[in-house]
Amino acid sequence: MQTDIAIKVSLGRILDVFEDIDDCLHVEHFSVADPNISLAKLTRENGNLAITTSLGSGVGTFVVAARDSELRLEQKGRVLFQGLMIEDSVTFVEGPDPIAVELQSNACLYVLTFLREPYRGPCPVVGGRFSIRDIRLAELIGEISESSPARRCELSRDFSRLAFEHYRSLPRVHPLSAWRLGRVRRYAEARLDQRISLEELADVAGFSRAHFAATFKAATSMSAHEFLLRMRIQAAARLLIGTDLALVEIALQTGFQNQPHFTTVFKKINALTPRKWRESRRSAATARDLAKEAGGIVIEHIPQEAKEVQELH
Repeated sequence: MQTDIAIKVSLGRILDVFEDIDDCLHVEHFSVADPNISLAKLTRENGNLAITTSLGSGVGTFVVAARDSELRLEQKGRVLFQGLMIEDSVTFVEGPDPIAVELQSNACLYVLTFLREPYRGPCPVVGGRFSIRDIRLAELIGEISESSPARRCELSRDFSRLAFEHYRSLPRVHPLSAWRLGRVRRYAEARLDQRISLEELADVAGFSRAHFAATFKAATSMSAHEFLLRMRIQAAARLLIGTDLALVEIALQTGFQNQPHFTTVFKKINALTPRKWRESRRSAATARDLAKEAGGIVIEHIPQEAKEVQELH
């Protein structure tokens, strides 16, 4: 993850704070009465550069996608996940080492970190992480952000308990490894304008069709078909902003059989037709592109106590 600028943002827990960083990134911090719990919301709009965010360490961190978000997760140089976190999906990362999150597209994520206090009962996590999808959890994290600081403590613990109850109910399948997932993703990206079968993706991963389907869903919380569909929409969104291609051309280049099918799927995922979405995004994105220098941005989230120690020195 190559970066040029370092910006440190402390996760304060006394007052709610909303910050705008580099125009396209918005960070909202929520005060929580319990000093062992930190909650923030990251929203990225109309950016065209990868933004790397270093999240503060704790005993465990939940990352919740409030909408489809393309990202890369690393911990101690190890890639945990790279791809699309779909709306209402939850990823858990265990351990005290900071987590690097590279936002590769427009994104909206909640980050709930338990700094020291135990966040769950005995429940081994495969590989130190899991990816699940549950609208109840997504609604609960939204309720946490809208509640009082005292109420947020109770809701945060409820969220943790429900997430691990859901995890325990899942089949014990080891998720597809990050390198295999990356290999599948690269294969699909190079062939988005073609028909891609589950058998092809399974061959790329080196597994049987059935085993690949199970491990893929365990790693991404979605089926391979939904993964491909959302990849096509992500690619189409980039073409809508960055080119003057007609909608029918974009549809065909991203693997849709015709423009009506493309429009239907795009609107279902983004709540706007491709034409209206392009109109609403392109002018703002173009203005920012002209003013922005090439390079990445790093935003490092550090606990309030760590900030205070730094200031003393």
